[in-house]
Amino acid sequence: MNLQRRCPDRAVARRVSMRKQVLAVVVILVVVFGGIFGGKYYADHRAAEAAAHRGFPPVTVSTAAAREASWLPEINVVGSLEAVEGTEITAQIAGNVTQIAFRSGARVRKGDPLVHLDDSNQLAQLHADQAKLRLTQATLARIRKLYAARAASQSDLQTAEADNATAQAAVEGDQATLKKLDITAPFSGIVGIREVSVGQYVSPGTPIVNLQRHDPLLLNFSLPQSNLSEVAPGLNVAFTVNAYAGKTFDGHVTAIGSRVDPATRNIDVQATLANPRELLRPGLYGNVRLSLGKPLRGVTVPNTAITYSTSGDSVYVVTSSADHALTAHERVVRVGDERDGSALVIAGLTAGETLVTAGQNKLRNGMPVVANNHVQP
Repeated sequence: MNLQRRCPDRAVARRVSMRKQVLAVVVILVVVFGGIFGGKYYADHRAAEAAAHRGFPPVTVSTAAAREASWLPEINVVGSLEAVEGTEITAQIAGNVTQIAFRSGARVRKGDPLVHLDDSNQLAQLHADQAKLRLTQATLARIRKLYAARAASQSDLQTAEADNATAQAAVEGDQATLKKLDITAPFSGIVGIREVSVGQYVSPGTPIVNLQRHDPLLLNFSLPQSNLSEVAPGLNVAFTVNAYAGKTFDGHVTAIGSRVDPATRNIDVQATLANPRELLRPGLYGNVRLSLGKPLRGVTVPNTAITYSTSGDSVYVVTSSADHALTAHERVVRVGDERDGSALVIAGLTAGETLVTAGQNKLRNGMPVVANNHVQP
């Protein structure tokens, strides 16, 4: 009986001892991990307090002042150049080329000979028709005398007059044909590269050379129908082309199309450009900048000062405190137009305010800044 009582007591004692050991391990782990996490939280809290008292270091930025300005609204489209006078010189009558009187790329004047075609057959025909004309003239003179003396009838006189007129027309036809065989410049300009050679047989319509007048030039472009009420003859246009980077050619609108294209809903516009140095050539295409509508008033800033966002465009305005410390404040603005590296702000800014033009990516609202304008963006 005593042995049986002692066995359960020992088992209970062992379970109690194990529970105490587990409890002690749990307490130790809680103390260890609590110390680790508590220490990290305390360190982070102290670091945050130190940062809050210390503040942000000043950021070096470039600045510029906003200036009051007035801009005319502009529209940019693509246009192409066309000569006021330009044509492909072609043969009107078939024949062999016997002479070329111009050099490719040369300047010619109206009436200058370009190409001569073989005219031997036409000359022979002219001589024959001239002989017939002289005969009909003599016959007509004799019939008139006879008619005056009542020795010839009125029918004889009318026949002689008709024969003379026919002979005269034949001579004039021969002369017109010979003139067409002497191909001349129809207007002054510059010829292109010749397309025929001496001895070549040409048919009517065969291209001989292209002739263009380079000053002035016509600039053709199209505008959306929404701009129809704003465009008018006399508006200034500026034409730029990649062949002359950085150079602008000025002109003015001289004609507006008579209808809106039903397929594109655009209207054709034509401007005239002066080209005294003949730098431009017909067929060139480039960018057309056309001033439209009423002037926009606002302040101009470098476009690098604008931070663009779907939620609204903004700038950083620099202000100075009593101790001359500079601070950048973010401000939402409304941009009316952009051109040539500048932006016209029509709301949110006033003339004279100082803006950050470089270094915005390092800024937050209210951060201190230091202006350094020796290096501009």
